[in-house]
Amino acid sequence: MQVSLHPAQYEIATDPHRFKVICAGRRFGKSVLARMIMLKWATQSEGLYWIVAPTFQQGKDIHWLQGFKKEIPSKYIIKWNDSELSVDIKVIKDGRAIGTSRIQIKSSENPDRLKGVKLRGLIVDEIATMRNWQWIWQEALRPTLTDYRAPAIFISTPKGYNHFYDLFNTNDESYRSWQFTSYDNPHVPKEEIDEAKRTQTEDYFAQEYLAEFKKYTGLVYKDFSRDLVKELTDFKPVFWIRGIDRGFTNPTAVCYIQVDADDNWYMVDEIYQTRLTNTDLNQLLNSKNQELGIKEFELATMDSAQASDIAELQQLGQDVIPCKKESGATNLNYVSWKIQKLSERLKAKKITFHPRCVKTIMEFELYRYPENKTDLNEKEAPEKVNDHMMDSLGDINSYYQHFYEVKEDPFKDKIPGTYIKPHVTEDNDDFYEDLDYSKNW
Repeated sequence: MQVSLHPAQYEIATDPHRFKVICAGRRFGKSVLARMIMLKWATQSEGLYWIVAPTFQQGKDIHWLQGFKKEIPSKYIIKWNDSELSVDIKVIKDGRAIGTSRIQIKSSENPDRLKGVKLRGLIVDEIATMRNWQWIWQEALRPTLTDYRAPAIFISTPKGYNHFYDLFNTNDESYRSWQFTSYDNPHVPKEEIDEAKRTQTEDYFAQEYLAEFKKYTGLVYKDFSRDLVKELTDFKPVFWIRGIDRGFTNPTAVCYIQVDADDNWYMVDEIYQTRLTNTDLNQLLNSKNQELGIKEFELATMDSAQASDIAELQQLGQDVIPCKKESGATNLNYVSWKIQKLSERLKAKKITFHPRCVKTIMEFELYRYPENKTDLNEKEAPEKVNDHMMDSLGDINSYYQHFYEVKEDPFKDKIPGTYIKPHVTEDNDDFYEDLDYSKNW
């Protein structure tokens, strides 16, 4: 199939690597390129081909209505199916039809529906915004490519240092990655891109047009960094705390945190799982307590909105109390205040995360405000996605503030981000004598 590709696109299209990762700025033409490559695959080898987008609507708008519906020459078309977003096309050899291929648009919203097929080719679009990518790839999409050793193309504009960044840097001889800016498309007037540069923030322009891996624009917790992710071998905890954000269709998120005498927090593990009944959760919590060597918690909270779940878990023997959702500042609502307090802890480097807390790390790098809403004093709350562990951590840290006070340095001032029980001083160690029961990771 004859298509018109600009030089950067042509380089990608003709490269022989099985897995291609394309990090490109807006209007580079990565979506068009991916579809042209897929059309070539589909007209040469009979089979099933998928484009997987983050949502069904995105796939429909970008790859169906603006894409295949306008791009596929009529001589190749056998049948359109607008409800399933699929098209059957002819496989051509020596000028005659010898078979049929199907191209279909899918979404990653329900990963279980991506299992059990044999694909001849795959495109994953805007992968940086997909949730639970590692599970989707390992459990659903990767096995679909096995039978035919099918190729795959991964395309996206970056969104911080998340799973797309990791994929872009894959060290595997079957992968090749490219990084192009919006300027690399000669068909887009440079004056238009320059205008965007003048009207956008520096970070936003670098991410969206220069395709640079930056901190995700609009991030709620800008002070989170991978420097806070490490395994501590000399941490000396004095008690455990635990936060639960209850979900069912959405995941239940549980954070397990060790606290030392100077109020340094070390999150050593997490639970992040969907479709848990209270009985299931109770068993999982007991198992995790045994695994971590936890005898009791200094503080264990859960969202007060889940009153019936709290009551049932208490009846099952769980140490859990409703989180006190009250702001500690007159000028901030509760959500803004809890974000401020967790931000203070992050900025002061008073919390560290074990590398096994992968879902927590993922949410920190994706949890964001709606576009252009980044002021804590504004009423707009963060987007209600990638927020389950953020609520779990934010709530327990906020509840903690109501019972602990800022530690003071006798020779300086209050120590930012450091909170201790009011009756505990450096000369009063009795409080800690019976609490050094934590397993030291």
